[in-house]
Amino acid sequence: MIPIRYALREEARFQKDHNAWLAISEIPLNVMRINDATYRMLKACDGTSALAELAYEYCGNNEETAFTICEYFRNKGILELSKTIETDYLPSIAVIIPTRDRQNELQECLESVLSQNYPAEKREVIVIDDGSKDDTAYIVKKFSCTFLAHKETRGQSFCRNKGAQSTHAEILAFLDSDCVADKNWFNELACYFQWDAVGAVGGYVDVYGTESTLDRYEETCSPLNMGKRFLYDIHADSTFYVPTCNLLVRKDAFSEIGGFREGMHVGEDVDFCWRLHKLGYRLLYIPHGIVRHKHRNRLHTLLMRRADYGTSEAILYNLHREKKKTFQVPPFAAMSYLLIVASIILLSPWFLIFSIVPVLLDVTKKSLHINKQKVKITPFKVFFSVIRSHFSFYFFISFHIARYYLIVLIIFGFLWYSLWFFSAFTISVTSIVDYSTKKPQLPYPIFLFYYIVEHLAYQIGVFAGCLKRRKFRSYCPRFSLKTAKIF
Repeated sequence: MIPIRYALREEARFQKDHNAWLAISEIPLNVMRINDATYRMLKACDGTSALAELAYEYCGNNEETAFTICEYFRNKGILELSKTIETDYLPSIAVIIPTRDRQNELQECLESVLSQNYPAEKREVIVIDDGSKDDTAYIVKKFSCTFLAHKETRGQSFCRNKGAQSTHAEILAFLDSDCVADKNWFNELACYFQWDAVGAVGGYVDVYGTESTLDRYEETCSPLNMGKRFLYDIHADSTFYVPTCNLLVRKDAFSEIGGFREGMHVGEDVDFCWRLHKLGYRLLYIPHGIVRHKHRNRLHTLLMRRADYGTSEAILYNLHREKKKTFQVPPFAAMSYLLIVASIILLSPWFLIFSIVPVLLDVTKKSLHINKQKVKITPFKVFFSVIRSHFSFYFFISFHIARYYLIVLIIFGFLWYSLWFFSAFTISVTSIVDYSTKKPQLPYPIFLFYYIVEHLAYQIGVFAGCLKRRKFRSYCPRFSLKTAKIF
């Protein structure tokens, strides 16, 4: 059973069109011709009907087909996710916590796990001590849990694998010892394993405290925070993953792929998720099941960690050669972007003026399509939708440039100073969008400082990792003119 419900968005509407229907969303702008059966199925998405009921009624009792249809229309702005179905499904869960020299954090972590709103007989806790020199063993003795220890430091992947081998639980819940889980952590994530295709589920990673400005930056911009949108891997070359500090895995799937790759000390969670998906399992990210992580709150340690993350790219893209960063390129948006860039680099206002031409062509194309369907949408809304889609493309391209090439642009700016203007444009687009959408509790100048130095640290790590291994596939993205698909 797929424990998901869908509801029609308030903004969505339908219009009769001869023997068919039109499904209409103004933001994002989409007008789609659908048959009567699809119309009735979408109208049945009332936020209370289970996906199994929709599948039985409209999809030959095939839940995967019903899910695919509903997700298509969710990504088109017609549907939205409703609350998860509440069931009495209670699989056995083993929480696996690797730790080293974190006795203070570990105590609070264990207290949170053992206070879960979940039957005690259905859960167990396994702590693996990775060669601690402090009083970790003394702390663990206070709690009802299994304690595995070894004197030499073997790494988190080894510890997680060792913990997984020592349990017969149906679900393995991986948690870092510097994390604190909410009381409903199990309840909000374990229910998705009713879906037979699901191999792993990741939950929301929040910050533990917000006292410092760096804490408040990490609250919204940490790479452990996957956002507030339901995500899943939809295609074979997807680079989607979830971090291991809040990850539940089906034990059978974990055993089938051989656990975590013990030779990796960073990026092992990405490698694990990619191998899991390669075997045909679904990977879900649910923006619930909160775990609060005690982030590094000193700037130099945070930047060193970001650089470490960057070094893993060379390893990952060499191990998974089918994976590439993929950019979906809308032709008109790409044309307007290139004209804006030419205006900045060549210091010519004429290219900026001409950049409006692709926008107007895109507006005209969409308006003709809408008028052909005899749908009433104001010209302003069409224009706004086009501007929104173009700016979205500017953001994704600018983010990639800022993430991987900002240092190069700054250096070459000494030879061609207009590249500095392009750098400023790039970082302005990405930072303003991220600041306005993520809404960190920070003044923009402070956010911008952290934002820039984080990007610089990451790209130094990427280049260092690629140079060390002489593998530069991180710098070889794939471009496609097809319409983008969301995870």
